[in-house]
Amino acid sequence: MHRHKIELVTTADIVEFVNIATSETGSVKLVDDTGFCVNGKSLLGAMATVEWSSLYCVSENDIYSKISKFCVS
Repeated sequence: MHRHKIELVTTADIVEFVNIATSETGSVKLVDDTGFCVNGKSLLGAMATVEWSSLYCVSENDIYSKISKFCVS
């Protein structure tokens, strides 16, 4: 599993991220620091994450090159 800290700030960010996640064959999850997670391929789930204090993308495949614009250190 690959884990990257990300930020999805605008609705356009969320839509773009979900489009990338949907194109992947493996699982993509959005997870917070407490372990709560939603399906990263779900637009509604991704929209709910804007209220989270921390956000990580956990994916079965390495998708860093596709989501690097959302990654933060």
